[in-house]
Amino acid sequence: MEDGTGHAEAMLGFAGVRILDVEERPGELVVTAETTKRVAYCPSCQKRAKPHDRTEVHVRDLHCFGRPVRLVLRKRRWRCKTKGCVKKTWTEKIAGVSPRQLLTQRAGAEVTRQVGQLCRSVASVAAEYGVGWDTAMAAVVRHGTVLVDDPKRVGVVRALGVDEHSYLAATPTHQTIYATTLVDLDRRHVIDLFEGKSAQKLRNWTGKRSKRWLSGVKVVALDLTDTYRSGLHPHLSHARRVADPFHVVRICNRMVDEVRRRVQNETMGHRGRKDDPLYRARKLLIRGDERLDERGREKLMEALRRGDPFDEVVGAWLAKEACRSVYMQDDVEQAAAILDDTIAGCLEDPVAEIRTFGRTLSRWREEILNHHRTGASNGPTEGQNFCVKQVKRAGRGFKRFSHYRLRVLLYAGGVSWPRPILAPRIASSRPH
Repeated sequence: MEDGTGHAEAMLGFAGVRILDVEERPGELVVTAETTKRVAYCPSCQKRAKPHDRTEVHVRDLHCFGRPVRLVLRKRRWRCKTKGCVKKTWTEKIAGVSPRQLLTQRAGAEVTRQVGQLCRSVASVAAEYGVGWDTAMAAVVRHGTVLVDDPKRVGVVRALGVDEHSYLAATPTHQTIYATTLVDLDRRHVIDLFEGKSAQKLRNWTGKRSKRWLSGVKVVALDLTDTYRSGLHPHLSHARRVADPFHVVRICNRMVDEVRRRVQNETMGHRGRKDDPLYRARKLLIRGDERLDERGREKLMEALRRGDPFDEVVGAWLAKEACRSVYMQDDVEQAAAILDDTIAGCLEDPVAEIRTFGRTLSRWREEILNHHRTGASNGPTEGQNFCVKQVKRAGRGFKRFSHYRLRVLLYAGGVSWPRPILAPRIASSRPH
């Protein structure tokens, strides 16, 4: 290439292609090239074919020096002259350019990386490359499905997290549609997700996994939902179920709020207002006792004295703190003793909400104590739900659950993205 020929072809990077023209047009750079193949053989009869004519194909390629590129490829059409051959004419193929696609393979892979790994909207990436939304999303499906279906992406899972999140908000035509997220708690990435949150759908998902994979799951962390607990049977019955501490404490706080609201209505005759004592202390009631300073504790005691004449809120608050103290124990035997005392006290309490709370703790006793035995929680699952929300914000709504699942797994599913080619570092002189 000492005379300058071949430099443009080397920059283009397609074998067997010769550049004819490069033209700067408004908003894009148009590169016209043609194939250089002179001899071809019929794929049917293997006889030598004759060139027929050329056809132009317009595709989008990667940007060149900050400018969108339109690649105009003049491919040769070949004709077989052999009598009786079923293959009459065909158009030659170029490595890196798929037939009937508006994006080159490398451009489609980059669109997939922008949408999947960087969590960009499909519309913005499509506008950047000068194609339609359907074209960009088709590239994401084509290149992303291979990455998501890679068996090495999931691998062996020891601890599994199960939780639901809102997939589509309620509209006048349908209720809120939920989706279930399944997370590898050790690697902290999403394994899979499916639409709905019923026990049968979870049972169907586990039924599609191999027996070897299921036998490797030793721990399953979940919230206090009976549907998920029953959905683990029979395929994951051997796994140790763990009730997530966050959801247990949330149920404690919910019980305190229910008692406070009821007492508020019975004593004041209306819902909470800013001057009502219990309403002013609503946040102090659900805050941990060890996190209250002297001023906050005095404010809480004064609000309970003025707004809780029969000590019902006090009883709910004490039950909540007793349940929280279970997680402050390192020894499982001490935690079990405190939990049993809390359950017994709640079941004998005259307040209906506290008795209901005690029955909930009784049903989930083993799952609550399994947190001390395994140390597992649904914290990584809640963290991955935040990543799911980022995909929802970028997507501005979804019509197909398959697209939603694909984009979530590309962003938070632990996909092994191809390593970028790192250019050698340019050595520079040190500043004087």
